[in-house]
Amino acid sequence: MASKSDNKPSTCGNRRRPSATKEDVKRMCPQQRARYLAYEEPPKEAKTWMAMSRQRVSAWESPGTGGKRQTPVGHQHCDERDEDEKRRHDLIIGQLKAAEARNRVRQMRLQYRSMRTQEINLMISCQSSAQTAVRLELLLPTEESKINTIDCLDKLQRKRVEEILDDEKGLTIKRR
Repeated sequence: MASKSDNKPSTCGNRRRPSATKEDVKRMCPQQRARYLAYEEPPKEAKTWMAMSRQRVSAWESPGTGGKRQTPVGHQHCDERDEDEKRRHDLIIGQLKAAEARNRVRQMRLQYRSMRTQEINLMISCQSSAQTAVRLELLLPTEESKINTIDCLDKLQRKRVEEILDDEKGLTIKRR
């Protein structure tokens, strides 16, 4: 069954694809409608607004100033002080956002640890015997044990330990 739009020429450059009527466009799912309307000519009102915005942009950035923005009167809008102040402001905003993100991550970690501890305690308390509860408590510690990774050797001690480890015959520790 052929639709009404099969014989109409397309308004875009592709002659093979028939143009759809407004009803056909309304019946399309949003993805199909978006794909279809991406290749259609915009309405006249949209074209006029686009032309006006292009004119404003070209008037705002005049080629005589080397690409710098100027106000309509002709005074320079962005000088070095404003740019430095904007950079400092952006840096401060970036630091604040990073601090907020770190705080959110810290809060999420704390929440995860507390929920994990609660779950483990509940599992331990629900065991049928004390022996299985103690066994489970030893297998699943509620608090994470922190490993001390601080290096307690100075340079001379470390050099001595490395010499001992590198000696395959054991001459540095065996005396004859």
